[in-house]
Amino acid sequence: MSKPTEPDELHVLHADDFEPQRPQWSHKQFRRMVWKTRWKFFLNAGGVLFLIFILYHVYISALHMYFDQSKVRNDFMRSIISVVEMSGDGLRVEKSPHQTFEVTPFLTQKANLKVYRLVGSSEVITGEVQAERSITGKFSYKMNSTGAYLNGNEPGPFYLPYDLVDGKPSEEDTEENSSSKRLRKIDDGHVAEMSISLKNLKSPEQLMQLLSKYDVRVTAMPIYSGEMQEKNLSYSRAGLFDYNVPHLTLKPLYEMEESGGRWFNYFPREPQDQKLAQSEGTMKEQIQGMMSDLEWMTSNLSYNGVDWDQRRLAYLKKNGVQVYGAVVTGPVRELQKISENPEFQHVHLNRVEIWNWD
Repeated sequence: MSKPTEPDELHVLHADDFEPQRPQWSHKQFRRMVWKTRWKFFLNAGGVLFLIFILYHVYISALHMYFDQSKVRNDFMRSIISVVEMSGDGLRVEKSPHQTFEVTPFLTQKANLKVYRLVGSSEVITGEVQAERSITGKFSYKMNSTGAYLNGNEPGPFYLPYDLVDGKPSEEDTEENSSSKRLRKIDDGHVAEMSISLKNLKSPEQLMQLLSKYDVRVTAMPIYSGEMQEKNLSYSRAGLFDYNVPHLTLKPLYEMEESGGRWFNYFPREPQDQKLAQSEGTMKEQIQGMMSDLEWMTSNLSYNGVDWDQRRLAYLKKNGVQVYGAVVTGPVRELQKISENPEFQHVHLNRVEIWNWD
């Protein structure tokens, strides 16, 4: 019996029975497809970049909202003023309540502030300080001088009293003679700034009492903080026993609070009444303010010399505050009288300006 044959329509077709048909792309259609792909890529990349741009500005705005808070701004301002003024003899940092600070994406605060010196009643700009403080508390600054003199005309050095270095002056001080001669040749229509060194350590109150008979104002005092006890002391000498060492500077009171602040250009003179004493503050307040700043600096900041300042702070807490000089400003005739006072061993005339004295 024969096997029935399958009808043709039931024959199973296989893939091999078909010849693949590929679409025919013209050159124009191919270029159009390539450009469409490119535009899609550019649009996606642009969207990502725009999103990053928006997020970055939101991040920066949030940073400024945080760092513009009064406490954060005041802490940064206090860092600059405390470190710069406590290491600069009579140097002042501008204190504007509306000063603009920069904040980097890495949470570092930056500021450029004018620095000046008080010559007579004028605030004479002498340069600019560029300061930075990181989120970890690392603080650094750089001074850029913009003085009017090519050779700098920097304030004169302070020399330690001879009893601290076991010596005595062996010859006449030529620097003192030079400053005295310059003062004599300046007419009465000028004021000046002058650095003076004491023969013996004194308390700030004793020094202010000594200077009270002169018509001058005091802007800074070098503090002796046990530097001669340091083994690796860095110093310079102008003579056999004239030692100039790095030191802390007692500066007039500066306080900054969230509601505002107060600061003084000069140390208080002997008050004639209670109202004047309250407006200028007392010397005790000035010393307490300096000690508070020094303790805050060494506890909250990391800067060049912080270890040394910690040892200085310990010395001052144990032995009290004593000074061995001052930066004074006033009429040149009054400064000439001071240069002739036997209580002082060195004087150095700094900047001279035309009359501006109240």
